[in-house]
Amino acid sequence: WVMEDRFIRQKQIISFGEEGQEALQKAKVLIVGCGGLGCPVAMYLSRAGVVNIGLIDGDVVQLSNLHRQILFNEQDVGSLKVVAAKQALLLGNSDLLIQTYPYRLNTKNYKEILSEYDVIIDCSDNFETRYLVNDACVILNKPLVYGAANQLEGQVAVFNYMGSGNLRDVFPELPKDGTIQNCEEAGVLGVITGIIGDLMALEVIKLITGVGKPLINTLMQFDGETSRLFSFNYTPNQSIIKPIVHSDSLQITWQEYSAGADTFQLVDVRTKEEREVGHKGGIHIPLSELQFRMTELKQ
Repeated sequence: WVMEDRFIRQKQIISFGEEGQEALQKAKVLIVGCGGLGCPVAMYLSRAGVVNIGLIDGDVVQLSNLHRQILFNEQDVGSLKVVAAKQALLLGNSDLLIQTYPYRLNTKNYKEILSEYDVIIDCSDNFETRYLVNDACVILNKPLVYGAANQLEGQVAVFNYMGSGNLRDVFPELPKDGTIQNCEEAGVLGVITGIIGDLMALEVIKLITGVGKPLINTLMQFDGETSRLFSFNYTPNQSIIKPIVHSDSLQITWQEYSAGADTFQLVDVRTKEEREVGHKGGIHIPLSELQFRMTELKQ
């Protein structure tokens, strides 16, 4: 009896072969966000043979996540996404080396985290994180695979690779609050995140192995209503000043807040589902353990 090679089908591809498989095994990828995009990206990359994977996300699994975040099940509701995702991925390949970061990427930790990886994958769900990841990759010279999904459409691109452009060449400035709805506000069809996530995983594999032509200086748009793909080429703007990482929400400890309570206004930014998750199944999350956005009051 001889153990079957789990990767035999993709190694049979002439342009891929043993060399491509070895490249995947050696590469280190960081997935920013373990949501609708991050789940299929992590699943397909790990099943393809990417062993070294970093997962960063500070959120917990909610019931409303399950229609699109395919690594999670009902028993995971209330658990940290990075923990539940790691457990699910190991079921498919017990040899994986997964590093988890159960918090959000910010201006203080991005250098330490991103510097450890060869390819960064933006699967985040908010504009602040997307611009932060983009700018960090420019500063650290890391290739970035970008994706976004909303309602019945999605986008995929490869940024900062071999002298190519970055997110700010396509969307120069962070949108003002309220001008563009995210998927939490506008909704998203679960299968759309699967399609976009799979396309992102494909781009990562192309970057690592050199197989095919990555989406360099090209933004791919998927229209779910017509099931059509459109590609838009753009020219990198060399006159754009080197991006500065967008400032993330100030994170302070509960003790720091208590000591300066007169200086800060406490704003609960959780969704209704997030507020209710602690009261289901007998779970209670103390106020001091929740993350809040601290907004400094104007004098």
